[in-house]
Amino acid sequence: MSLSAFSQNPRRPGAAVEFQDAWTPGDLVQFEALVSACALVAQSDGWVTPDETRRVAERMRTLPALDVFGVEDVIEAFEARIADFNSDPDMAHAIAESSIRRLREKPAAARAVAAAACAVASADGGFDAEERQTILRLCALLILSPQDLDLVAPRRRRT
Repeated sequence: MSLSAFSQNPRRPGAAVEFQDAWTPGDLVQFEALVSACALVAQSDGWVTPDETRRVAERMRTLPALDVFGVEDVIEAFEARIADFNSDPDMAHAIAESSIRRLREKPAAARAVAAAACAVASADGGFDAEERQTILRLCALLILSPQDLDLVAPRRRRT
């Protein structure tokens, strides 16, 4: 899943995110949630190598949806959040989840954050099991359906 696929070619009605409508320039809550979600996904396997940090930063530079916050500012904050995870993982995890949870009342921004996290997860070529679990956790924090991100199959109605 990529940000562009999520915003332009949704698989389900109502799943589209219009990023110009989702993000509010200068909104620190949205900025922190975005950075936190990306950092959680990047460290989902327990560590982030310098190569992973470089790949995620490269991926972020290609995402026009991040322009509203300034891509370099997002990358700088992401790298700082990764440093927090390296120094005190438990505290960094708690702070990240708290930042993400604050977007529950903004569904469009919440979907945009989840889509950005999916793009970060695919920076190395695909989702691994830990990244998928982290994205599912993000969905729970943001009160989003994992089906909207194609993480789980839609439930069939019983007849």
